[in-house]
Amino acid sequence: MKKEKALDEIDRDILRILQSNARESYREIQDELGISIGTIHNRISKLKKYGVIEGYTLKLNNEKLGYKLTFLIRINCDGKFTEKILNDLTKIPEVCSIFHTTGEQSAALICRFKESEDVHKFIRDLNQKEYITRTNSNMILKEYKNSSYVAL
Repeated sequence: MKKEKALDEIDRDILRILQSNARESYREIQDELGISIGTIHNRISKLKKYGVIEGYTLKLNNEKLGYKLTFLIRINCDGKFTEKILNDLTKIPEVCSIFHTTGEQSAALICRFKESEDVHKFIRDLNQKEYITRTNSNMILKEYKNSSYVAL
């Protein structure tokens, strides 16, 4: 299996199962797909080796953790400093996603906050950063889909 090779149906089936529950055991995958545990192990090892599977994550309920406010924040910044600014923003815990974008804004952030005062302080601090020229923020009212990967 080479990096460029398209995934076959068995690989896709395994990935679909793991996308829905990354804790699914090899035995449960075997029962669902009717293939041997050895095949499942080998396929998953190759998918890891070639970077298709980068790791396993924990999905948390942000609201139950107290993060009830979600914002889309778009920023404009001096283009020469975009990479530095965006790298600095990766260190802020409330910043969940950062996208370098084309168009009117330099970047878009998805951020989560507990209180409206936290949002206010974050945006105020952002606007005071050197090389950030403008921000535009929108509160997200309801999430219909939130995923960082394409469902197979």
